[in-house]
This record gives sequence, structure tokens and C-alpha cells, in this order.
Amino acid sequence: MFVVRRLIAAVPVLVIVSVLVFWFVDLIPGDPAQMLAGTMATDAEVAAIREFLGLDRPLGTRYVMFLRGLVDPDLAKSFRTGRPVALEIAERMPTTVVIAVGGLLVGLIVGALSGVACALRQGTLTDTVITVLTLAGISMPIYWLGLLCIWLFAVHLGWLPAAGASTPAHFVLPILAVATRPAATFSRLVTANLLEVMGKDYLDTARSKGLSEMRVILVHALRNSLIAAVSVAGVQFGAMLGGSVINETVFGVPGIGRLLVQAVGSSDYPIIQYCILMFAVFFVVINLATDLLTMWLDPRTRQPVTR
Repeated sequence: MFVVRRLIAAVPVLVIVSVLVFWFVDLIPGDPAQMLAGTMATDAEVAAIREFLGLDRPLGTRYVMFLRGLVDPDLAKSFRTGRPVALEIAERMPTTVVIAVGGLLVGLIVGALSGVACALRQGTLTDTVITVLTLAGISMPIYWLGLLCIWLFAVHLGWLPAAGASTPAHFVLPILAVATRPAATFSRLVTANLLEVMGKDYLDTARSKGLSEMRVILVHALRNSLIAAVSVAGVQFGAMLGGSVINETVFGVPGIGRLLVQAVGSSDYPIIQYCILMFAVFFVVINLATDLLTMWLDPRTRQPVTR
């Protein structure tokens, strides 16, 4: 029932998002028909293209066509290429998802390990070094970090390619760049939560049963410490998808973010509208998955079963 209620509550949210997306994109300066026709086109040619694209229809009619395009891909076509938007997105979606999922996994693993190290070695050199690195990771913009990665690993050392997505090696630098901020955030969260639960009675009980200190930390203390990290992970994953515009532009990756940049430059309204709406759907699904995972990690958040 919890999942059903959340899905029902998401419907009006997505409707409002669709209205805002359609309306604000329509306010973007520029005429797609004029851009497609070229500077040498006559007014009659521009008007013909505008009629062909449906831009001469009332705003309400175009919004209804926009909604119909969600269920009928043939109605939602790119102004620039004439191909269905669903096909344009489907070709680039795997690349964006691989980078986002890879960055989240690397961030979670590195952040959890560094957080445990900081909590167990408070006041030592290890704690100081990790703290400085996490602060740098949180503060450094992703485009600047991406350029540094290209300079070091692609230009100076020559270990990895600088741009593209044709081989697995091309994904290493984008994943490292996008994983830096989540890793730093998770590290600080895990450290703070571990220090908070280290003196709890249930950990003393676990130690009295003869469990090793490492098992007590990893199995009992870390699970409770990951609750806050999981909640942040959902937000971070959504931010990675939305932030793919910058990351994919820096590394020349042909993903959804780069497609969106090209669409904005050419006033390709359908691509912009459906991409942004897709990101909104992802946010709803990710938040639902995060809540379910939090309920699994923390039984106190589960609703009692009524008979």
C-alpha cells in the first residue's frame, strides 16, 4: 500500500512538472522554424515550416499533443533530426545511466570506507588527510575536476582517453569525476553517524557476545550509519542524472546531457521537454526506492500492520 500511495501522490506532481516544462520551454527566445529554415529563407518558407512543426497552433493544443506524445512516440519527433524523441533518448540513455550508476557505486564504496577509517582513527594523520580530501571533493566544481582529470590522466600520463564513449576506458574519467562529490558527502555522513553510535548499548552487547571489533563496526554500527547515507544517495543519484549536462559536455560523452545541450542550442523543443520530464520521473522513482531501502535498513520507519 505504501508504494501505491506514493505512486498516486506522484501523479499530480508529474502533471504540474509537465505543465511547467512545456510552458517555460515555449518561452525560450528564438524561433525553431527560423533556425531550421536558415537565414536565407523567405517568410513563406518559415511559415510553412512553422505549420509543419505545429508551432502555429494554440498553446493548449500543443500541450495536448505533448501529452499524447508520451503514449504515441510517433507524435513526438525532434525538430532538428525528424526522428522520434523516444529513439533519440533510448540511444543515449545507457551511456548516461552507466556513468551515473558507476559514479554512485564508487562514491558509496569510497565514502563508506573512508568514513569508517575516519571514525576509527579520530585525530590521527589518516583522519586529517581524509577530511582535507573530502572538503576538497565537496567544494570543487565538477567541470574543473573534469578538466584536471583530463590534464592528468589523458594529457600528462596518457593512461586514459580524454573524450568519447566507445570503449570501457572512456567511462573511467567521467565516473571518477562524478563520484568525487558523493564520495566526500558519504564519508562525512558515515563518520558523523559512526561516532554517534559507537557508544550505544547494542554495540556493547555485540562485543560481549565475543564478536570482533571489525564485525561489530561493519555489521552492526555501519548499518545504522548508512541510513542517512542512503537518503542522501537518492538525492545524489538524481543530481548525477541532472548534472550529466556538465559532465558529458566536458568529456564529450554522447549521453542525455549532451543531447539536451544540443537541443537547447537548436531550439529543439520536443527533446528539451521530454528530457526534462524524464528526469522528473527519475527523481520520483529514485525517491521511492530510497524510502523503501530506508525502511528496510531502519525497522522503526516501517508502518505497523493493521488488522
